[in-house]
Amino acid sequence: MSDSPLEPVATPLADLLHTVLKGLRNDLPGDLGAAVSVTHPAPNRGGGQLYVLAATGVGATLTPETTGELWGPSLLAAGWEGPLATDDIWHDSRWPHLQLARLLERVDASQHEQIRRVSGAAAMPSIWDDDGLVILSVYLDRPADDDTIAILARHEPLVTSAVTIAGIAERSHQKSEQVLDALASRATIEQAKGAIMALRRCAPADAWSMLRAVSQDANIKVRELATAFVEHVEQLPAQQANDQRRIETRARARELAIGLWDGLHRIDPYDDGQGLN
Repeated sequence: MSDSPLEPVATPLADLLHTVLKGLRNDLPGDLGAAVSVTHPAPNRGGGQLYVLAATGVGATLTPETTGELWGPSLLAAGWEGPLATDDIWHDSRWPHLQLARLLERVDASQHEQIRRVSGAAAMPSIWDDDGLVILSVYLDRPADDDTIAILARHEPLVTSAVTIAGIAERSHQKSEQVLDALASRATIEQAKGAIMALRRCAPADAWSMLRAVSQDANIKVRELATAFVEHVEQLPAQQANDQRRIETRARARELAIGLWDGLHRIDPYDDGQGLN
């Protein structure tokens, strides 16, 4: 097995990812390109490096070129800065080294015209295989905004599911079962997000960012926190993929879930702030 998070993407996964990207591009006016990238912290699965699995348009050039010295939105999203958008990718203080002139020096002249048309960009991170991340990126000829993030959020579940399933072919039977359970546990995560959205009156991306922030601060996996949260909200065991390998919710996760629930009730839904009071 190579050091990349996944082996090189082959049909039919490549076809599926390109179909998803095509649908994404159809939903985004001014789209110039998109990409699906993955990263995993394990040394034998990439060691945190970002790998592009599939790309269209300028996404095939900009995404790999902006994961190194000229790092940009995809790499920042991979660092779990959350979903992000910019109205001007070439003049954003979050990635000061990414400048149009410097990037044009690194790519073939035949691509310059299309790259010069790029203005805004957006990136959406999501979890796969517990510790790995999928990044869905898009590049526009106009500013990216909250509506762009909302469109990415609608397409992200299919992308993440496809990437998760792709890992099964590389695994033993036991590992494959674990990957399938991880995929199924997304339903519980979506339930938790739905409860947060209902209380906070926020977008899916904001609900996900809140869950992720709490899990990171407490060093608890999102799926365990989401399970504990759903069980607290419904006062019933969360539905899980396999009763033989249930996600055990430790006392710490249950405490965090209660705290999150109580905190959400203290938030003014019309307040622009995203934190818990």
